[in-house]
Amino acid sequence: MLDQTQKNFLLGNVLALLSTIIWAGNFIAAKILAGEYTGLEMSYWRWLFAVIFTFPFAAKYLNKDFCAVKKEWKLMLLYGVLGCFISNYLFYNAPHTAPAVDMTILMATSPLIMMFLAWAFFKDKINIVWILGSALALAGVFMLVAKGNLDILHNFDFTAGHFWTLGCSLCFALYSVSMRFFKAKIHISVFLETTFVIAFITSLFVCLLFKHELPVMHNFDHLGAFFYIGVCASFLAFICWNRAIELIGAVRAGIIYYLVPVFGSFFAVVLIGEQINAVQIAGGAMVLGGVVICTFFKNR
Repeated sequence: MLDQTQKNFLLGNVLALLSTIIWAGNFIAAKILAGEYTGLEMSYWRWLFAVIFTFPFAAKYLNKDFCAVKKEWKLMLLYGVLGCFISNYLFYNAPHTAPAVDMTILMATSPLIMMFLAWAFFKDKINIVWILGSALALAGVFMLVAKGNLDILHNFDFTAGHFWTLGCSLCFALYSVSMRFFKAKIHISVFLETTFVIAFITSLFVCLLFKHELPVMHNFDHLGAFFYIGVCASFLAFICWNRAIELIGAVRAGIIYYLVPVFGSFFAVVLIGEQINAVQIAGGAMVLGGVVICTFFKNR
């Protein structure tokens, strides 16, 4: 029989894996929408869908948890603006000027940033096993997305989109690591609804400030993609991710995040017919191996 610590460890890793799978689909949805919508428009619609869908789940807990939310308003503002709005606004702007391959590689730096932040600000111990496993996973990410083409290193010219992606990676890492500051006992649906409302209001304000008009949906065929990023990649993924951080910490959860490009490549093959070669399969195996090493092998 597993004791409670082992159960928490197992559940935390499963939840981190589920959120990673869902966010891998977010890359595909963003790729579909990027041709017709700006990053600000995608952000607006994402958080509008998220607010509407989450409200019925949070409604019955709002009165009970209102005081706790009010007490932690500074952190809620941080999570809503930095973790939700800014990180995703940067992510959705990046595909307009940066190739998807480059974005995937740069987003894979987020677990390393989490590891560094946890060490620098919270004195978390980072063992050699995590470092070696992360290096193997990062090398696998490069092989997977570069498809074995080393010329990508010579053609890696930084554009605005590359900086947007790095900014997104940093914001997501800050969001994940700073979750340990949040001490209030509130229902997860209330927490998410509050941060989603903050992200939506921020999107609305920025739209009116810079566009002077509300975004419109150009094609109702895109409802499915917006539903996915607003409900699955927001409500469901954040529930799994925040709970995983609570159970196993941001660093361990971040290691699972290396699997995003593996699942993203799988979805690209299945959903939009992209081809995959032996080098990419080997890269995916390296990522998986690095995650397994970091997750299940203890530093001796």
